[in-house]
Amino acid sequence: MLQIDEKAKIEQYINKISEGIYQEAKKFIESGMSNQQIIDKVISIAVKKFTPESKMIMSSVYNMMIDHTLSNPIFQNAQNKAVLYERDILKELNSKFLFDVPKYIDYEESKVEIKKLISAGVIVIVGGVISITSNNFITIGIAIIVAGVIFFISNDWDKKTEYDISKLIKEYLYNVKETMLEWLNTVQVYYDECVYELEKELTR
Repeated sequence: MLQIDEKAKIEQYINKISEGIYQEAKKFIESGMSNQQIIDKVISIAVKKFTPESKMIMSSVYNMMIDHTLSNPIFQNAQNKAVLYERDILKELNSKFLFDVPKYIDYEESKVEIKKLISAGVIVIVGGVISITSNNFITIGIAIIVAGVIFFISNDWDKKTEYDISKLIKEYLYNVKETMLEWLNTVQVYYDECVYELEKELTR
């Protein structure tokens, strides 16, 4: 697992991306766009930015965790170290979590996707935050769309005659950040499970 300071660095990086998206949203608001257009654009930008960034973040997290693993006495042995690298956990993670950026976001399709993911046990939604179970494959972009759709539906934004669009965008981006952090927890759990299995094999 990551150390507290390492988690803090990752969270700061995600906050930086979110702040950039929020600054773009402010320009949309100032330009006089409708709230519907602003929300559509913000979700689209979040998906396009966080999807590729998530792969880089995961690689960074993997490098931090493997450094911790290599400090474990069992992997001080050159042969065991080689076995760890041969396992190629990063490759497994890259194949487990898909990083395709949707070309077009269809909210109706997303709602259907939400129901499928929930019924399959792939995701659990608490307060608009998406938790992804470690035994399932999921597209990161879809997770962010789901976070947005769930958030806006739960807030019933489209039926309100008056609301603070700026505040709503901030809350959405907060939910996206929390979804990203939950996803990273899933990555860490999966990595730890792989290392634990490897350690059992090496100590037989």
